[in-house]
Amino acid sequence: MKKKIKVIIAAVCGLFLLVCGIGLLMLRKISAAGGIRYLYNMKHDTAGLVSTEYFPENTAGAAGGAYCTENTAPGVLGITEKLRYEKDGEIVISEGKADFVREEPIAFYGTLVTGTVQGLYTFRGNYHRSAASYGLAEVTKERFSKEYWTYRTGKLLKSSGTSYWSGNGWTGQPLVIAWPEETKRIMNLYPEKKEKENFVEVIYSGMDGYIHFLDLEDGSESRDAIHIGMVFKGTASLYPTGIPLLVLGSGDAQTGLYGENVSPRAYIYSLIDGTKLYEFGANDSMAPRTFHAYDSSPVIDAATDTLIYPGENGVLYTIKLNTSYDREAGTLSIAPEYAVDYTYSAARATESEFTWGMENSAAVYGNYIYIGDNGGVFYCLDLNTMSMVWAQDVYGDVNSSPIFSEEEDGNFVYVATTLTEAILDEHSIGDVAIFKLNAANGSIVWKKVFECHNVDGVEGGILATGVLGQGEIKGQIIYSISRCPKLSSGYLISINTKNGETTWLEELSAYAWSSTATMYTKTGTVYLIQCCSDGTVLLFNAANGYLLDSIKLNTTLEATPAVFENTIVVGTRDERIIGLTVE
Repeated sequence: MKKKIKVIIAAVCGLFLLVCGIGLLMLRKISAAGGIRYLYNMKHDTAGLVSTEYFPENTAGAAGGAYCTENTAPGVLGITEKLRYEKDGEIVISEGKADFVREEPIAFYGTLVTGTVQGLYTFRGNYHRSAASYGLAEVTKERFSKEYWTYRTGKLLKSSGTSYWSGNGWTGQPLVIAWPEETKRIMNLYPEKKEKENFVEVIYSGMDGYIHFLDLEDGSESRDAIHIGMVFKGTASLYPTGIPLLVLGSGDAQTGLYGENVSPRAYIYSLIDGTKLYEFGANDSMAPRTFHAYDSSPVIDAATDTLIYPGENGVLYTIKLNTSYDREAGTLSIAPEYAVDYTYSAARATESEFTWGMENSAAVYGNYIYIGDNGGVFYCLDLNTMSMVWAQDVYGDVNSSPIFSEEEDGNFVYVATTLTEAILDEHSIGDVAIFKLNAANGSIVWKKVFECHNVDGVEGGILATGVLGQGEIKGQIIYSISRCPKLSSGYLISINTKNGETTWLEELSAYAWSSTATMYTKTGTVYLIQCCSDGTVLLFNAANGYLLDSIKLNTTLEATPAVFENTIVVGTRDERIIGLTVE
């Protein structure tokens, strides 16, 4: 009897200790995630889609050149501007509106926007950020193939020394290029890849500090990876005319060999032999913000050979590259020189709350660049005078890249926001919005508001860039909204581009930071591919939002996929690059 009592007591004690242990772990998790706010958000849904406001009168003037209205004048937000440029052999820093005119005017039209390469050479495929895929697919079964290739990557210790950046994260889209035969011959591709017909290369910079090069067909290595040793979260860009020049930027500091802090910076590499040609942007004294990072996918004006690179340090760099490329000789060099660098401050900008810094990828049209910052200022800048034309207060972190759209009644820009601490209530809940702006003057044509969660260190709102519909979905723009209405869920929503009304809406069981991708087919049907945070990849009919298939990759997905005809390539946080196909 005594033995039984002892066994029962021991069992009860063991169970008590187990429950206490589990409870302690849960408390630690809840504490790390935001304490009571986390519990509140777990139990309370947000209002979800809150409102749609439409201002049709603000389409007026959208077909003309850029100008500001009384409401969008930069002075409304207390904007002050600063330039750094070279004059008579000396570096000049000019405060306020400078008397500057670019010697070689920039004007983005036609192939200067779309590029002349076959494939995706920058984030979202072009400089309007409107091409979420390349080529036409043949789809008969409307499902993912069960067979897919996998390539292992790695991880890199964070500068804090306590955790790792691993695999591929936000925005993390690979580049996918079908190189011309004459270019393949001079690059350091493996011999069998040079000889392979219809060879398509995946170029993927990741958070393991490497640039990986893979064969789209099977995920095998196509050349030696380039080791840089810095974290790359964003998306690189290639020279849009096919010159094998790669530009990319690191997204966080690293600890050096001797314990020193290595600041993020931007890099330019030759893809003929993998040589580093240039780096810039580290610890820039002109930057208004201490944090330096380069998650934006840069723009290159091929006509003037000018690199345009927005930084999260608050500086917009424009650099004359002086590119020298001889395809026959197999040589490539650059001789960068100052063109002009730009920064600004808004009246409310502070290091702790509303901040400078651009980590979305800019859209361009003509001589104008459109971009937003971490503090809710979205603006249009004249690239030839380097002065701000108009500024719109979107009151939220602009992580989602703007999309420029040429429409029947003029030119417009679609912009979306993410939650920041400055706009949250006591429960870590707040509003984000999708805007349609008049590209000429920044006026709001429509605004669609969503209430989202923002706890446990994972931002809510719209980090994904939208899909501007073509073909059978022309007139729709499609976005994913994260942490809405549930803490772990999200929306996939199709919106009428004319008036902002909802075309269709689907609630996702897991939210998505990954941008939705399209798959256009030879028969005219359009599909959507959505990668979700829980590792699920979803296949939708884009016209009606009907879910056709899903595949579980058992990982965390934050990166944006690249779609080339039938193949989808995406990197995961558990150190894999995966190539899926749709049958």
